[in-house]
Amino acid sequence: MQKKSGLLLLLAWLAGLVGLILGLVLEPLWFARFGSLVVLFSLMSEYFLLHGELNTLYARLSKIDSDDDIPDLSPSKWHNKKVWLSHLTIIIGTLIWGFGDLLL
Repeated sequence: MQKKSGLLLLLAWLAGLVGLILGLVLEPLWFARFGSLVVLFSLMSEYFLLHGELNTLYARLSKIDSDDDIPDLSPSKWHNKKVWLSHLTIIIGTLIWGFGDLLL
């Protein structure tokens, strides 16, 4: 699932780039239209990141006995960076979707 979230994030940025190129070459409205794809792929990425994190957490918790100390269950730094990049991409995609034609 981690690879799927990264691929979706890459698709989001690629959709933004394609929209920017089409907006500059053809018509600025295309940039705004591709903003919706940026938001869609970013939200899908964020869903897979959250779902994967919860699955990992539940799997680790099920292996703990009542006598054991609780291990470190925090996600990795790379996972946290992908989460923040997903948040940022959603915000940028929303701005492109709403105001992309005006920005060009």
